[in-house]
Amino acid sequence: MRHLFIAFATIILSLSTLFAQESKTNNFSVSISRVENEKPILLKEWLDYTKMDATLKTINHSNKKEGSKNNNELIHFNDGKQEIPFEFNNGIISANSPSKETIFKMYLISKRLHAEVKDSNGKIYSDKDFYKN
Repeated sequence: MRHLFIAFATIILSLSTLFAQESKTNNFSVSISRVENEKPILLKEWLDYTKMDATLKTINHSNKKEGSKNNNELIHFNDGKQEIPFEFNNGIISANSPSKETIFKMYLISKRLHAEVKDSNGKIYSDKDFYKN
């Protein structure tokens, strides 16, 4: 009976560890922003960039109840597996649970906008994260 209890406790511990890791992954986010004391990314800059980048898709949202546009545009990037929405808020462009391909795309965008890419753990991405010497 004791061995059965130990086996059961081990399974429960393993499952809780697995679910904890999964929930951490789901809360992972990456953002593009300018460093402190620099002018933040303007919405106009972001929208101008999205118009010239064919890999980004703009989706206009409208209020279906009233049939009017609410001036909310979502920008999506297809990483080859799924469409990842980019959110713009107060000079910061962010994506939740992005793939490696999406993080690389964000890095390329950051270069054009003279900004940096940082994840929710504080890691700042650089050339060495994507290019081998």
